[in-house]
Amino acid sequence: MAQPEGKLARTINREANDEWPALIEIVAYFGPEGRRGKRRSIEISADQFFGRKGYGAPMSGDQVIGMIDRLRTQKS
Repeated sequence: MAQPEGKLARTINREANDEWPALIEIVAYFGPEGRRGKRRSIEISADQFFGRKGYGAPMSGDQVIGMIDRLRTQKS
């Protein structure tokens, strides 16, 4: 006697992708509009960006904006 299939048996099942970047880099160019001027960048660990391991939550937009603002005011 065949067992009836449940609703979950009819769903499409996709394997979760466990591939994560190791590093996130934010790059900003400062100079005249339409031209590339000075290049400034900051590297963020993927754990910090995605909120894994010791970090409680993914980075918020405010945190990313703060990093870009620090690039803007950075002396080089």
